[in-house]
Amino acid sequence: MQGRVAPSMAWGEFLIVVAIAFGFLIYSSVSAALAPVVEPSFSEGGLWGTVIYELFVLALLCPVLWLRGWKPQELGMELRSQDIWPAVGLLIACMVANYPLTWVGDQMAEGINPSMDAMVAGRLSLSAVVVLSIINPIFEEVFVCAYVIRALERTRSQAFAVNISVAIRASYHLYQGPVGTIWVILVGLIFGWWFARTGRLWPAIIAHGLVDLLALMFYA
Repeated sequence: MQGRVAPSMAWGEFLIVVAIAFGFLIYSSVSAALAPVVEPSFSEGGLWGTVIYELFVLALLCPVLWLRGWKPQELGMELRSQDIWPAVGLLIACMVANYPLTWVGDQMAEGINPSMDAMVAGRLSLSAVVVLSIINPIFEEVFVCAYVIRALERTRSQAFAVNISVAIRASYHLYQGPVGTIWVILVGLIFGWWFARTGRLWPAIIAHGLVDLLALMFYA
């Protein structure tokens, strides 16, 4: 990568980027998880609010990271036509991981592990679902997967970098309950190790987008 900075400076950059990208999301997720009553996490306004927030953060952080020497190649952002096939493989791996967890979640009380029906408030527009399924995967995988792993690989092991990436991803999905959080951890491990081993981010982005689309399309 061009323009590498010293590890001591990289830590300051890392903390600022993570705080800006995920600080508010982590706070909201923890607050929702600790709330005595389960409130819907997905609504028409909420989806558009998430899109606007993520576009704002992307517009804020991407130029800063570019100036700091983070080029698209470093983050695996070179799109190739053959990326669709590993994306399908990652999607299948996520669905296989989700199958037994769905059964476990169905056996738990709603107050302990909220169902998807409980987390969705009313009908969602198709446009909101599609736009979210495009923007949200790019936002999450660029920052929590590619950036976090690449930044931590500078001074720590690959396993450490992937595990921190997974921990951050899980922290802003706590509102989904224990079973949902476990599934997010598994997805984070799948995407994280794929990126760490291959350096290719678009298969993870595409698979993530399909996961979001399949989860929310039923309510559109």
